[in-house]
Amino acid sequence: MSAPVFIYLTPPDGLVPLLTPARLAAFRDWLWRENTEHLNAEDLADIESDEELMALLGLVDHLLQQGAESLSKPPTRHADAMLDLLDELSDYFTREELGIPEGMELATDLKPTDKQVRASDVVIGENCPKRTFELWRHLVWGRAPDRTVAEGIGLRRNFPSMGYWTAAEVRHVRDDLRQHLSGAPDYMPMNNWARFMTSLRLKLTRTGRAAAPAPAIEAISRAVDRAAREGAGLLFAR
Repeated sequence: MSAPVFIYLTPPDGLVPLLTPARLAAFRDWLWRENTEHLNAEDLADIESDEELMALLGLVDHLLQQGAESLSKPPTRHADAMLDLLDELSDYFTREELGIPEGMELATDLKPTDKQVRASDVVIGENCPKRTFELWRHLVWGRAPDRTVAEGIGLRRNFPSMGYWTAAEVRHVRDDLRQHLSGAPDYMPMNNWARFMTSLRLKLTRTGRAAAPAPAIEAISRAVDRAAREGAGLLFAR
């Protein structure tokens, strides 16, 4: 079953300002519980042998001490923990059994599946300008704070990670979707030739057969419209 993609509002600059000290501290507590509450006393005493967990906790402690801004250029000793941290944050932001993390707000109640998001990449790549296609790749595959647009966190990872757009990038996407795609329910190209090529690619590609792209584009369209009105960025977690 394909994972749902949660779309959150963020401060204008995207992910980093979202990681306030209070939120990082709550995340650290959650991460510790997730990894230790099932352990017996003997295993808990040996928890420091879990190198991956210790590396993650070390990075979170570094961010608590130095500020989330240091996530953009983490010290070498913490660089290897970056992707693991983003994956764990993504889990934290999508923990439906505990509800939405305190102080966060969904940009839309629509939660397209990961397969639908990947399928939407075909439509955007065929019809929208390069700037939006490159941003869409961060929606599909993820983005780390130290990467510029079009530089992935390891594009085409087996498990796509968290991504984000700044407020300025949100406005680019909103404008391009309005200019180059029709509206609901199909979100197909305005240009007839582009419409034909998109339909052909969707039929020929595995992603096109696996899921319809329209639900993802509908969700993103609603999210960017709201974020643009409020001057916010967007975060994508699954």
